[in-house]
Amino acid sequence: MSAHLNASLAVLDELLEGMQNLLGGLDDEAVNWIPLANDTNSIAVMVVHTLGSLDTWFSRGFGVELPRNRQAEFSAQLGARELVERVAQARERSKAQYARLAELDLAAPRTLTRSFGPLPAEPNAAWCVEHAIIHAGEHWGQIQLTRQLYDARAR
Repeated sequence: MSAHLNASLAVLDELLEGMQNLLGGLDDEAVNWIPLANDTNSIAVMVVHTLGSLDTWFSRGFGVELPRNRQAEFSAQLGARELVERVAQARERSKAQYARLAELDLAAPRTLTRSFGPLPAEPNAAWCVEHAIIHAGEHWGQIQLTRQLYDARAR
């Protein structure tokens, strides 16, 4: 595996490990708490969406469109233990996905569809991988902030 893919996997694994650790310290009420009635999501929703997004973008990097019910992710209500397990599974899946990526031409163009937002003029497999990690990082920050808001509310 190239140095870039190794580094990318290490960054993603660090993010997912942090998520797993954060979830391990929460109860079911905390992961399903919604900061505001409108326009915010629970930690459970953000975790489910992040993992679904990772799988989708890695699949697109492989040139495969993964069936997904993105809208259903935003109504997820799961327990903390199940979320920890899902993140653990995602960590294992990501190692296998990166092993597959190492065998691909990452510059190979991909035909992509996206429900919103622009795509680069010529997206390729490498762009799909980078987008997956950036998107996961955005939600990881939201998850951490939601945890801080939950803790502040409880005090």
